[in-house]
Amino acid sequence: MFKNRNTGKVLVVLITLVASAVAQAAQPFSATDVFEIVYVKDPVVSPDGQHIAFNRGYMDVMTDRRRSALWVIDSDGQRLREVSKTGELIGSAAFSPSSDAIAFALMEKVEEQGVVKDVPRLHLLKLSAEASVELGSGLSGPVNLAFSPDGEWLAFTDPVAYEPEPLGKVPAKPSGAEWAEPFVVETRDQYTADGTGVLPFVTNQVFLVPVEGGPIRQITEGHRDYASPLTWLPDSSGLLTSMNLKKDVNKPLDTDVVRLDIDTGEITALTSQLGPDVSPKVSPDGTLMAWMGYEEKHLSYQNQRLYTAELDGSNVKDWTHGHDFSVFNFVWHPDGERIYIQYEEHGRNVLALLDEKGSINKLSDELAGWELDQPYTTGQFSANAGVIAFGRGNATTLTELAVSDDMGHVKTITGFNDALHESAQFSAAEERWVESSFDQRNIQFWINYPPNFDPSQTYPLLLQIHGGPHAGYGPQFAANNQLYAAAGYVVVYSNPRGSTGYGEEFALTINHNFPSRDYDDLMDVVDATVSLGFIDEQRLYVTGGSGGGVLTAWIVGQTDRFRAAVAVNPVINWISGGLTMDLNKLFVNYYYSDR
Repeated sequence: MFKNRNTGKVLVVLITLVASAVAQAAQPFSATDVFEIVYVKDPVVSPDGQHIAFNRGYMDVMTDRRRSALWVIDSDGQRLREVSKTGELIGSAAFSPSSDAIAFALMEKVEEQGVVKDVPRLHLLKLSAEASVELGSGLSGPVNLAFSPDGEWLAFTDPVAYEPEPLGKVPAKPSGAEWAEPFVVETRDQYTADGTGVLPFVTNQVFLVPVEGGPIRQITEGHRDYASPLTWLPDSSGLLTSMNLKKDVNKPLDTDVVRLDIDTGEITALTSQLGPDVSPKVSPDGTLMAWMGYEEKHLSYQNQRLYTAELDGSNVKDWTHGHDFSVFNFVWHPDGERIYIQYEEHGRNVLALLDEKGSINKLSDELAGWELDQPYTTGQFSANAGVIAFGRGNATTLTELAVSDDMGHVKTITGFNDALHESAQFSAAEERWVESSFDQRNIQFWINYPPNFDPSQTYPLLLQIHGGPHAGYGPQFAANNQLYAAAGYVVVYSNPRGSTGYGEEFALTINHNFPSRDYDDLMDVVDATVSLGFIDEQRLYVTGGSGGGVLTAWIVGQTDRFRAAVAVNPVINWISGGLTMDLNKLFVNYYYSDR
């Protein structure tokens, strides 16, 4: 044992030297490091709080695509194991009411007559068993899995194909003839999607399958689309979900909470306000339901509120009255008197407890997600039996699974990216604020510095602009920004007016006025960074995607101070964008018009 009174100093020096050696051994983040990234998403806590299922995602270097698998871990961080070993995970898993089994869907490779096909399959795994059993067959992509409270049924939604309307009556072609495909009459308000192309002719319907095995039963039909999460009523007699009953294609956000009777298929609307009412969930004692929504005011952005009511839709209460934030997700607390909520605040995703009087108790602001290329504020959480599970991370820490209690005691319980953190050097996001030169609003921004940054030197600046435009950046991991910084750029990104996380009024400053003074905010951010003294003003660059692409194009039309610009998928022609883009009805009704 050391007896020297300077032992503490010696240890500090040794620790410092070791830390320095480790830092020197780490290399700047590279493009090939992207394939080493693992991320956690879609956590689900079992009803007894003992287990957590989650999606473990990663990038496959051999196919250059994302992969996903279902893993389960005990909530104390023990017994980590993969449970889906035969295919790609579809959607989220669901635990049985007794917490001893888990249901999940996989897209599996199946060879039929020498041709390999992707086949979706629904599985049930007893946690004490080695292998799962298949529930039903002939599915297209089951999601929104939900066990009935009595444990007898598994409900889910699945796409069902239908034939589009033909353009007139086509005569039968002769035997062996090769004719062109017939024309398709397109009457859908949305028929294409970015990254997908022309959408298939399907509607999502609700199905039931016996947990003990048996034929699958379809309980809805027709052209109504049931694509939302499902929640069972306490007596297992019906389901709560949300859908557009009015079928007004000009109001794509007008959905209501509905009750779906299992025996009769009857649908009963439980809400009626104009606007989105989504994600109903029943309270622990089975007497109330909660959901998210708002009354539409024909604005490009509105805060999403949290409501509760009796199970018949009466006695509606707004638990978020008086708060200026938008609720992204929620889970009832076991006591039924509080609700866990997730919302965005100043670039961070916050997990908090909310009571009926509106009192807030913040538990964590480190929720992180799977948006790996850009620093968007994303994240997910689940809660049961007093255990809260969520993806946790920041600008230099990739998303891992963490747990918390009601006191905000947070513990990370996975370490998928430990090896990458040891081998790669990441750039931290330094938070700063600047006062708007237009109206003195406070504008938040962040700076990523190059490795081995030396403030006595000069560096090129890259301004990175988020899309939306109603969205937000924050101190989240972003592979693009890390690669830019590793290449020697000072990367600057911000939340100009119109961004979310700063209240409804801040977001609505660009309502029917985009781009506008958000340009000035971005230039203020650039000026504030240049004033720090280490930016080469002859090497300023700008890029952004979608709404950020619009602002990038706008910027080069307003100033010539940037040496180069990359406008990624911008809307340049508002008329053609409103008529042909995949969110056409949304933009026409809420971005371009106040009616």
